[in-house]
Amino acid sequence: MSAKRVCPRCEQDWAQPYRFKADGTCFLLCAECDSLWWPHETVGVTQAHFLDDVVAARLGVEGDPWGDRVWADVIEPAPVLQR
Repeated sequence: MSAKRVCPRCEQDWAQPYRFKADGTCFLLCAECDSLWWPHETVGVTQAHFLDDVVAARLGVEGDPWGDRVWADVIEPAPVLQR
């Protein structure tokens, strides 16, 4: 993976590699503002997705996907972003 990138949305944290535990799908995430980018996307403000929206869609729920879940139930840091 290339050098760390500051999150373009909040400029408060880095876009770090994470993956979904269920299937290993990788993405970049800013843990400060919950912005998410897929590996094929440019890390930019207009390309950012929101973690809650992506998790809700993947779990097939509407609204807040967390309920009784926490991040560690669904996602984990990825050692290397796979392309």
